[in-house]
Amino acid sequence: MANYKVVMLDFDGTIARTIPAILHASRKMLAMHGYGIDPVQVERNFGLALPEAFRCFANDPDIDDTTMEQMIVEFNSIYKNECEPLIELFNGVVETLDTLKKAGITLLIASNNIRSVLDRLTTRLNISQYFDGIVCADDVVNAKPAPDIALLALERYNVKGSEALVVGDSTFDMDMGRGAGCDLCGVSFGSHTPDMLRGTGARYVIDHFSELKDIVLG
Repeated sequence: MANYKVVMLDFDGTIARTIPAILHASRKMLAMHGYGIDPVQVERNFGLALPEAFRCFANDPDIDDTTMEQMIVEFNSIYKNECEPLIELFNGVVETLDTLKKAGITLLIASNNIRSVLDRLTTRLNISQYFDGIVCADDVVNAKPAPDIALLALERYNVKGSEALVVGDSTFDMDMGRGAGCDLCGVSFGSHTPDMLRGTGARYVIDHFSELKDIVLG
């Protein structure tokens, strides 16, 4: 018998190696507005939704909403045209998703990214067939680290927090899952360190995506 009915997976830095792409597009976009990119702020805040992330990356909390809307449009254009063709899955993702899907586990993407990007990338990477749904920043008022994305997923799929595992590479994923009462699994190959993930409640931290099979299926 499986340990969990539902697995909620972050996308960026957990399923796909997108962090270099996001940093490239962020750096190029911020330079267009006269900003450098603060590496300390990137390390601390990678994984936030774009408006909060960009204000942190630029180390300027006072960027106004109109400017931010323009920044996001510019970022998305750079990301789509220059970065997406180079994005790859982490090793073991396809095999692991296939195993979990065949075992009857409900697989969800729970991401601070937007649906159009997630739909495009999961299709291009040929993994969309493994997922029962996507719950993302488009669906909630408060993105990660708030628990709203996970809570909405639990409601939609009629499961308790104790029946769900949240998997992610950032402390914001762990905060979200913990706030929804889910078990937590960090991955060591994304944005935040194993110590940071354990410090925010990760029950497990894995070094390879394939380790997820044993955690979920027992």
